[in-house]
Amino acid sequence: MTAARKAEAVTREIRACFNRMAALGDRLHRDLGVTTAMRAVMETLAEHGEQTVPAIARTKSVTRQHIQVLLNRLVAAKLAATRPNPADKRSPLAGLTDAGRTLFARMREREKAVFADLTRALGDADLDATLAALAALRTFLDRALEKGEADVRTDRTR
Repeated sequence: MTAARKAEAVTREIRACFNRMAALGDRLHRDLGVTTAMRAVMETLAEHGEQTVPAIARTKSVTRQHIQVLLNRLVAAKLAATRPNPADKRSPLAGLTDAGRTLFARMREREKAVFADLTRALGDADLDATLAALAALRTFLDRALEKGEADVRTDRTR
């Protein structure tokens, strides 16, 4: 297999793992009424405090509209709240409510069993190698995104 084919296979495996992780998270937290996507927004707010929707979207490399839909669901469930942002009248600050922080802690507790199973299945050496490879991949992707769309070529002959 060529190096280019290996790189392509890596991206396919990452997508497959991402989809399965989302499905597992949805199943794990189904009774709580929180999807994996909503959980990701909760995690950002839990780890980094109040933020605007555009800031969360930039962190996750997704659209502002996508984050807004998820935040609206969290607000409707009383797991998050917004307040006026003194720095930007059009972008309120969003944060977890007490109920949101409590529920997120409960979710993290549930996830510990999955992480323990993963640790047993892969072992320290594989986990270390995976972390290093994924960090290098993220760095590459961040650099590619920083260059902008104009620099991303699908046809190298140009």
